[in-house]
Amino acid sequence: MSTFREDVEKAVAWHGHLCSGQCIGVKMARCGMAALGLDAETGRKRLYVTVECDRCPADSIGVVTGTHPGKRTFHMKDFGKIAATFTDTETGKSVRVQRKKRCHPADGEDMIAFYERLPDDEIFKVERVRVDLRPCDLPGPPVEVQYCEKCGEDVTDSRHVVKDGKTLCRACAGEAYYTVVE
Repeated sequence: MSTFREDVEKAVAWHGHLCSGQCIGVKMARCGMAALGLDAETGRKRLYVTVECDRCPADSIGVVTGTHPGKRTFHMKDFGKIAATFTDTETGKSVRVQRKKRCHPADGEDMIAFYERLPDDEIFKVERVRVDLRPCDLPGPPVEVQYCEKCGEDVTDSRHVVKDGKTLCRACAGEAYYTVVE
């Protein structure tokens, strides 16, 4: 298993710079996997991670756990919280790890060493949780494909909605994050 410093270095290479968020994300990922009895090698195929922020820790959590959005093992629910839920898809066990207090090294102090020394229980709250994963949420080929009756685009894995008796993509159902400019 790699060291904390090695994990931070890998995360920094991916993210582009060293910051407290990288260190916290690495520590959070290691804590979540340990709580499930997994490590980066054994957990890669079994781990499903939901990150609750779109900030620096998200990158390092993905790097350390080996999870990816494209493999459907890394999911983001942007609640603006420094927290993540780690699920072992083999056992169904899940833990949510949340930062319970902000901690920063003193000016000039080695940031990586500072976070490595912090006890997990001082910086994080770890709680067992239940995550209800449907077959269409898990890695693998699409379980279901529907076609939007308005735009015609295909929608995979139960991400469609039925509104007024019509099968629609979320954008056509009024949940678009974009506006088409003609």
